[in-house]
Amino acid sequence: MKYLFSSLLITFLFSFAETHAQDTTGLPPLVIPAEPVHKFAKTPAALGISAKVQARVAAMKNPPLNIALFAVDRRSSDKEGNSDVIMIITIDQVTKTIKMSSILRDTYVNIEGKGMDKINAAYAIGGPQLAIKTINQNFGLDIKDYFNVDFFTTAKMIDALGGVEVAVKPEEIPYLNNYLKEISIIDNIPPDNVAQPGYQRLTGKQAVAYTRIRAVGRGDFERTERQRTVLIALFYKMQGGGSAMLPVLMSQILPFLETSMSSMELFSIGGTILNSKSKSIETARFPLDSSSKGVRINNVYYLSADMIKTTEALHNFIYKGIKPGK
Repeated sequence: MKYLFSSLLITFLFSFAETHAQDTTGLPPLVIPAEPVHKFAKTPAALGISAKVQARVAAMKNPPLNIALFAVDRRSSDKEGNSDVIMIITIDQVTKTIKMSSILRDTYVNIEGKGMDKINAAYAIGGPQLAIKTINQNFGLDIKDYFNVDFFTTAKMIDALGGVEVAVKPEEIPYLNNYLKEISIIDNIPPDNVAQPGYQRLTGKQAVAYTRIRAVGRGDFERTERQRTVLIALFYKMQGGGSAMLPVLMSQILPFLETSMSSMELFSIGGTILNSKSKSIETARFPLDSSSKGVRINNVYYLSADMIKTTEALHNFIYKGIKPGK
């Protein structure tokens, strides 16, 4: 979730700077995102970017920028968990559009040094370095940077923005409230349950609980849809907040972002998307239904995918703007 928050924040910073270039009084000091808590190397070898991929990207004029976004199932700061949210955020430097590609967490892939496993296990095993390397190696990508949050910091960021509006289905409420109960036990405070379905404003904890629902609908397939729904709703909220949102973003959003990117890189990204004519985000989910199926290996569920077809569909979406089927 982080990169979207950061890129949008930097957009606001640039916009505000252009509009109020002569008025710097009363602004909060610039807060730099948290430094990575993991050692992170950006060489192609360390990131699993093959020579073939490097050559393909080098041949492109203004290739899109791909950044990994992780939300980790972490109960405490000293323990790393699986990355239950895995997304690739793409900024198309030609069309100025933003794309959001969800990778289903149960996808059965090869993890270097571990063998075949669920893709979300890579983060728990080797942090963002191995998680990005696993994505690049299995999908032929060139990701060099990441953003990471856990569920608790995500809730704090959503609350800082005043919550988010989401349409909650009746069948989702029991599961949403069950996750809220789990959070309340950890926080040792009573849960703020959602009482009724419909379009409504969710608090940070409620929104996080909503994105974790897996037992309703088509499991992880629909869960990734909920994750994208929350992110898109936040995008529009931040976009519509104007300069009044700046102090909140600088003081209450940036400090929660763990990223491998420098402040200058963040500002550069902000400049790229500032003049975007597109006000929407294109979204997709991989693997597609047509090229994957659930399997059980040693009584553990995995999503087995045709990696050739999946990689082709993902590349078509990211590099060619071709919306995938199902």
